[in-house]
Amino acid sequence: MFSRIFSIINIFSSRNLGKFAFFYIVWGFLGCSKQPNTNFATIKDDLDTFKESIEEVENLDDSIVNDSLRLSILSRLSLKFLYSDSTVFRHTNRKTITLSSQLANKKILANAYWDLAYFYSNNSYLDSAYASYYKAYQNFRSIGDGYHSGKMMLNMAISQERARDYIGSENSSFRALKLLPDHKKKDIYAVYNNLAIIYNGLDDFDSAITNHKKAIDIATRIGDQSLIVNSLNNIAVVYIENGFYAKALEYIVEALKTEDLKNSDTRLYAMILDNYSYAQFKQGNTEDFLEYSLEALRIRDSIDHKAGIMANKIRLAEYYLFEGDSTNSQLNLKSALSLAEDEKNSKYELEALLKLQKITKNQEYLDRYITLNDKLIREERNIRSKFARIRYETNTYIQENKNLNERNIWLTITSITMLALVCVIFFSQRQRIKLREAQMQNKLKDSNEEVLNLLLDQQNKVELAEITERQRISRDLHDGILSRLFGTRMALGFLIRQDSNNSAKNHVEELQAIEKDIRNVSHNLISTNFDSNDGVEKLIKKLIQDFNDHSDIDFDLEISKEVNFNNLESSIKISIYYILQESLQNVRKHSLASSCLIKFTIELSNLKLIVHDDGIGFDAKTPKQGIGLKNLHYRINNFKGRMYIESDASGTKITYSIPI
Repeated sequence: MFSRIFSIINIFSSRNLGKFAFFYIVWGFLGCSKQPNTNFATIKDDLDTFKESIEEVENLDDSIVNDSLRLSILSRLSLKFLYSDSTVFRHTNRKTITLSSQLANKKILANAYWDLAYFYSNNSYLDSAYASYYKAYQNFRSIGDGYHSGKMMLNMAISQERARDYIGSENSSFRALKLLPDHKKKDIYAVYNNLAIIYNGLDDFDSAITNHKKAIDIATRIGDQSLIVNSLNNIAVVYIENGFYAKALEYIVEALKTEDLKNSDTRLYAMILDNYSYAQFKQGNTEDFLEYSLEALRIRDSIDHKAGIMANKIRLAEYYLFEGDSTNSQLNLKSALSLAEDEKNSKYELEALLKLQKITKNQEYLDRYITLNDKLIREERNIRSKFARIRYETNTYIQENKNLNERNIWLTITSITMLALVCVIFFSQRQRIKLREAQMQNKLKDSNEEVLNLLLDQQNKVELAEITERQRISRDLHDGILSRLFGTRMALGFLIRQDSNNSAKNHVEELQAIEKDIRNVSHNLISTNFDSNDGVEKLIKKLIQDFNDHSDIDFDLEISKEVNFNNLESSIKISIYYILQESLQNVRKHSLASSCLIKFTIELSNLKLIVHDDGIGFDAKTPKQGIGLKNLHYRINNFKGRMYIESDASGTKITYSIPI
């Protein structure tokens, strides 16, 4: 008997174009984000021309450091190899599942299981396909994706139908209907199509027709002519299998009226043509059977539709046997049997064996039929048992979730109450801490101002002592040495008038010049100015000088004309001094530099201090920092300032910016 071939199933069994669209979106997002050491254009080109090699997959995988990017690429490769190389697909898919599990990326994990389920389904590993669809369903459900959860449930139902677990498939189909959104008409169409197949397998003829008509109604509402024709053919198949050939021809003729069907869906056209010739033949009209049947076979040969070829040849064998041509009948059956064995198509293998036994009366065919049939029954039982175990685990999982949800509700209420209490305590404690911090900040500010005043006072005392000493020296020079020189010069001048000695005269002139120089020095010592307002700048210059005196590094200071330290708050002055002191100490201890530039400027109402050395640099991105850098950050943050570090092998540049 002709097998029910429903091409629509393949439309809903894999991610197909939808998955490709998803990955182009992923690549668009990744192209706008910065990923270190990754050439996105090159990677995309490499993927498009990727050879089917596990070694190349491993090399590409090892070359990508970013886990999220690697996961996206592996997922895309998994889909790419799904349709081309099963070995590389299994390897890539396994890595995708492992990495997405580690990264807890449920969406990609669900898609990876979807790919794996499709692979198993295409290779007729129905139990493995069902289990993988179930895992995909669980992951889609866990992220709240009801639509894809419904699709996975539909695919589970289709796998169960193929294993003849009709009751289980029916339950899964109804669950899929509940999950699928109303606007996803094509998926809902597929559910009704599957239900019709189930009821036909259960010999519930009326329910099968009813569900096929529901499917046609949905296809008509969305205006999908391809689905309409598919369902017309499916209804015809149900009528043929139940012996209503005239009724079947009504639907077949309606389907054949579809414009350009042969070009738009060649496989479906060949099915309908074959069904037309067979229904005519079963009604007793054999006149055009060979023409239409052989045309259908020619089309199926041209598109390599193996299942269709087997069905065609079995029907041709039935026709030739009816016409009394046992030879051609056996040739077609043996050809169908050989192809079924190659393709591991048990259904057509059984049908061909049974018909050959009836024609030839050869016991060997009957023995092979019985052996294969018993094997299939055992396998179907085992598969149905596995489906039942998975369903049991699903029901247990749902019940456990329900119980867990109830416990979670009470736990949530308790947690919220406890959290509220903790929050009250926390915020109360936090307010106390903030108040204490404010008090400490005020004390620190007072202490900083006191320290600055002490430093400035010390600086003033030093300079006042310097001025006092200069004045004393000036007085000593003027009142003591200068007076004595003046007396000596006057005495020598008197002697010169009495004795015209040119040598003595020259000495007198020299004494007069010395007297003049001493007077100038005395006046200069007294007239040296001191401005008490430049204390901070002098402290900074003294600090630079101290580092120059006690280090092999050449410290050079530049202060822009716009910088006026006297206009700064006392807390900023002392912090600037300490920041500079700590920075220079770091340069001297760690940089191995030969020179260091210290520069003060004003930019956009910000005081900027730049400390730039030509040392060996350090890794500025390392999270581990000494207490010195932490203190610098702390002082800068106190004034809502910023600290920028640039460092490489040629040196380190630290910029401090403080609003003023």
